[in-house]
Amino acid sequence: MASKQVKKELIVKKLIKILKKKGFSEFQAKVPEYPTPNDINYNGSMKKFSPDLVSISDDDKCDLYEVETGFKDREIQDQVAKWILFSNYSKQRNGEFTLIVPESNTDKFEQLLSKMMINAKLMPIESIA
Repeated sequence: MASKQVKKELIVKKLIKILKKKGFSEFQAKVPEYPTPNDINYNGSMKKFSPDLVSISDDDKCDLYEVETGFKDREIQDQVAKWILFSNYSKQRNGEFTLIVPESNTDKFEQLLSKMMINAKLMPIESIA
């Protein structure tokens, strides 16, 4: 589990570097040198989710990023709920939700997003690493 977290952290740090080059300057991330993103939840729900990375632009556009190294069938319901929540949250803040996934699983994620009608961009992990 620890190595998976380390890999996620490295991906998030590299993504921040890329976003800085694109002009983003304010970040919340699950890495030590940045403030932790706030938990987001559905009204009345006890379940909370926190994105791996939030970038906020000067015009208050809020983009959310989530790194998913894969999906397990028994966790799929939670993952889908989280993606819907992140997609809606970013849309309300004029931003986009990007799901960062292994290139080998892109089709699986694409099918699932399409089936669940989740508005998200897919970005291969390999394009960041």
